[in-house]
Amino acid sequence: MTSFFLATIAIAAVALIHLYLIKNEMKRIHAQLHAYNQGLTGKKIDLVFSDRNLEQLAAEINNLMDFVSDAKALRRRTEYELKQSISNISHDLRTPLTSILGYIQLLESDQLSEEEKREYVSIAKIRAKRLQVLLNDFFELSVIESMDYELKREMVDMSALVPDILFGFYDRMNERNREAIIQLPDEKIDLIGNESAIKRVVENLVTNAIHYSDGPIWISMESLDLTVALSISNEAKHLKASDLNILFDRFYTEDRSRSDTGTGLGLFIARSLMVKMNGELTAELLENQLVMKCVWRLDRG
Repeated sequence: MTSFFLATIAIAAVALIHLYLIKNEMKRIHAQLHAYNQGLTGKKIDLVFSDRNLEQLAAEINNLMDFVSDAKALRRRTEYELKQSISNISHDLRTPLTSILGYIQLLESDQLSEEEKREYVSIAKIRAKRLQVLLNDFFELSVIESMDYELKREMVDMSALVPDILFGFYDRMNERNREAIIQLPDEKIDLIGNESAIKRVVENLVTNAIHYSDGPIWISMESLDLTVALSISNEAKHLKASDLNILFDRFYTEDRSRSDTGTGLGLFIARSLMVKMNGELTAELLENQLVMKCVWRLDRG
C-alpha cells in the first residue's frame, strides 16, 4: 500500500513538473511572439523544453512567420514596382507629348512657309502615333494583369498564321535593311491557343529583334510530338548573360535614355500572354545571339 502511495505521489510530482515546464515554455513563446510583433526581432520561435505538442505549435507559428515575411517582401516589391511603373509611364508619355506641343506652337507662327508647316505636321503626326502606341501598351498591360482576364481557347493554324504575321513586317525590315532567314515546316501545324494572343506575341518578338539587331534575324518553327516551338534569334553583342534575368521585366529597355526604344513592355506582355495560354517564353544567349523561344503544348486529348 505504501509503495502504491509513493508511486502515485511520484507520478503526480512528475505531472506537476511537466505542467510547470509547459507553462514556462508558453510564457517564453508569448514573449518571443510579442517581440516579433513589435518588430524588435525577426527571430523565429525556439524551445527550451521539448514537448511534442509544443514543437508542433512552434512549427506552425514559424510557418506563419515565414508567410508573413514573404507577404511583406511581396508588398514592398509591389510598391516599388508600382512607383517605378508610374515613373516610367510618366517619362514615356511626357516625351512625345512635349514634342507634339512644341510643334503645335511652331505651327501657330505666321512666319512659316507652307513646306515648313507640312514638315512640322508630319513630325507631329509621327509623335502622335508614337503616343497612341504607348497608350495602347499601357492599356493592354492593365487588361492582361487583371485577375479575371482569360483568353478564349481555339484551334489555331500556325502554318498559316505565322507566315501571315511575318509578311506584315516586310516593309519594316526593308526600311531598316534587315534580312530575315525563315525556316518553316511544310506540314500543317494546329494547336489550341488564342489567335490574337499568338499574333501579339510573335509581333512583339519580331519587333524587338528588328529594333535591337543590326544583322539578320533567324525565325524557325518546328512541331514535335507534344509541343510546337517558335524561335526568333538576332545578334545581341551588347547583351550580357545577367541581362536575361531582367529581360522580361516591366519597362525594361537596353537604353532608357533613348526616346525611341519603346515602353519596355513588349517582352513582358509577350511572356504574360504565353503564360495565359499555358505556354512558355524563354530567352537564351548563345555566343552573340539572343534566342527567344516560344513553346506551346499540344492538346492530344
